[in-house]
Formats: sequence, C-alpha cells, structure tokens
Amino acid sequence: MKKYFQAVIIFILFLTLIPMIVLLAGDKPRKIGSTVISSSLQPLETVKILDTQSGSISEIPIRDYLIGAVAAQMPYEYEDEALKCQAILAHTYILSRRMAEQDEPTKELLGADISLDSSVYQPYFDDEAIKRLYGDNADKAKKKIAACVDEVADIIATYDGKPIVSAFHGISSGFTESAENAWGIDLPYLVSVESEFDPSSDDYSKKYIITADELKEKLLEAYPDIKLDSPPDKWLDISETSRGGTVLSIGIGDKKTQIGGYEFMKLFDLRSPHFRFEYDSGSFTFTVCGCGHLVGLSQFGANELAKNEKTFEKIMKFYFKGIELQKLA
Repeated sequence: MKKYFQAVIIFILFLTLIPMIVLLAGDKPRKIGSTVISSSLQPLETVKILDTQSGSISEIPIRDYLIGAVAAQMPYEYEDEALKCQAILAHTYILSRRMAEQDEPTKELLGADISLDSSVYQPYFDDEAIKRLYGDNADKAKKKIAACVDEVADIIATYDGKPIVSAFHGISSGFTESAENAWGIDLPYLVSVESEFDPSSDDYSKKYIITADELKEKLLEAYPDIKLDSPPDKWLDISETSRGGTVLSIGIGDKKTQIGGYEFMKLFDLRSPHFRFEYDSGSFTFTVCGCGHLVGLSQFGANELAKNEKTFEKIMKFYFKGIELQKLA
C-alpha cells in the first residue's frame, strides 16, 4: 500500500512538471522544423546545459542526457515501450535545439543547447535530482530508463526529413489536439487522434472553484475594456470547441469579447484547455479534463497502449501521423 501511494504521488508530481511541454513549456513552439535535409542530420555526442543560477555550463554525453531527460519527464514505472517513446522525443528535441542554436543562437544560453529552466526548456534531471525524486528507488529507476534509452539511442522522429516538434502531455481529454487549434500552426503530423484509454485515468479530471470576485478581478486585469455589469452567470459563454471538446473560443463580458480557450486556461492556471463550468452561489466551478496542452503524445495513453502490447514504433506513429523513425548515421 505504501508503494502504491508513493507511485500516485510521483505521478501527480509529473503532471505538475509537464503540463505544457512541447519545445518549451506552454505557448506555441519557438522554432518549427528546419531547412536541413535528412542527410545532414548528425548524431550528437554531447549536450551543453546551462545552470541559470550559477552561470556554469555542463557538457554531458548524449546518453546521460537522454536518461536524465526521460527521468524528468515520465515516471519510470511506465511500460518500457512508453519510455522508449519518451527517449525518442527527448532525442529529437535536443537535436532540434542544437540545430536551432547553430542557426540562431540564444544570447541567454551563453553557447549552451538548453538551460535548467524548465519553464522554457524541457526538463532534465541529473543523478542528484533523480535521487530526490525516487529516493531508494533511484538506482532501479535509472537502470530501467537506461535500458530503454539504449534500445532507441540512435533514433529520432522526422517528418519530411526534419525533426518533428516533440510535443507531449500527461493525459489527453480522450482526444489529442491539433497544433493548428493549439498554436495556430498547421503541422500535418500533429493532428487530433482519439486516445481512448485516457478517460480511465484516476487523475483524468480536476475541479477548480473560482469565486466571482476572483474571476472578475483577473478578467479586468487582463482585459480592462470588457464590461461585467450583468449577473455573473452571464459573464462566460463557451462559443467554440474542437471535435474532442477542447475550448477554442470563450466569450467574456457583456459584449462577449472572444478569447481563446488556451488563453483562458493560462489566465486561470487550469491544467488543460478542455473545460466546462457551472455558476452557483457566487462561485464558478470548472471541471477540467486531461492535463497539458493536449498536443502530440499522451503519456498516459502511450503507457496504456504499451500495456496492450503496442511497440514504440506503433505508439509513435499513432500519435504523430506520417512520421518516420530515423536512425542517425
């Protein structure tokens, strides 16, 4: 029983770490694709990571990076085939980051590929961080992750010869979301797919209670020109949703100013743009399904597919349509 509760706590921790990860942790990807052709994709030997607090840069072997990235991004208790998917996404991501920095260096990185700021870059854990997360199970976790990394160490995901955007999230709403709906960018491999197992997650939905006063204060701070003179139950109106139920547009105020569902999600720190609400007795209750931006790989869904004997190849190609799993030379 103790191990069960520890696993639940760790899973919830991961959901707080990765709700918005793509090439970043929240908005649209900073750099989509590249002008390179597949023949110029070169394996990485090391990864440079900036510690933003000390200003120092560590250069670590690519294998160590992939182990630390997977450890930071997916519970080690997940199935091997799901962990392999995460390793491929981490490898694709860091190769894209290297290419982006070579093309247009980020001044704040001081020559590194990424920093330890997980609000900007996908998270990476060193041995100390893995130990803090898993305690006595740290060695076991690292050994399992390392074995999965080694099986796919030379594989990245590409589309049209370019590394894909390595989008993933914790739990979908039952459907993943398209990049076009999430970020206004049409990426043929990031379209909505049905992720049927996700609603069975114990952590599938969460309720948020926001008082009318709190909601009004935040809305007026963000949109000073809106009018909220009508009764609170008239303030919000979900006007457009995707086929999976993601809120694409919500009307606010007496004139029903339209804002995006993702924008509303970030304003009120909801954990997904798939939400519904009710108003009663001075408070709004939001029921939010899924966790994250909902684009790309659903980690929970990938794990369930792995339990159903789907290989990492099939899982990757289920969530990312038309991609190739390419071995680096």
